[in-house]
This record gives sequence, C-alpha cells and structure tokens, in this order.
Amino acid sequence: MANPAWKVAADVADGYVSLNPVVLKKYEKHEVDALLKELEKLTRDTRSQTVQQDDSEASAIRSRRLLRLSQANVVLQSWRMRMPK
Repeated sequence: MANPAWKVAADVADGYVSLNPVVLKKYEKHEVDALLKELEKLTRDTRSQTVQQDDSEASAIRSRRLLRLSQANVVLQSWRMRMPK
C-alpha cells in the first residue's frame, strides 16, 4: 500500500488538493511531519527534472508544480508552528 503522505503530496503537486488550516486540522503532528518530508522530496524530484528549452508547455507545467509545492510547504510550516498541542 502506498504511503498516505506521499499520495497527499502528489495530489498537492498535481493541483487536486490545496492545503489550508481546515484540511490540516484532521492531521496529527507525526502525519504533518511525514507530509512535509514528502513535499520536500517531491520538490527535489521536480527540480531535478530537465525540460527541453523549446518545450514551453512542459516548462510551464513544471513551474506550476513547483509553485504549488512551495505554497503548500509554506502553509504546512505555518500550521506546524501554531498546531494545537
């Protein structure tokens, strides 16, 4: 069975899920930590992918994916700081 944190991170990267405090309330601290780790892994993997210079569509897709991952990372870091104990 696939790692649930990986599935959520992949859905965030693809734009199917948006992280916000309402969504994050259902997660416990260890789940938030696992999700953050998976988001960082996906960000590294996406950055390491090379795109042909003349393929503007692939470049745009990669940029949008990186933007979504970056925004999710910021939301998750913020949530971790104010997460209920």
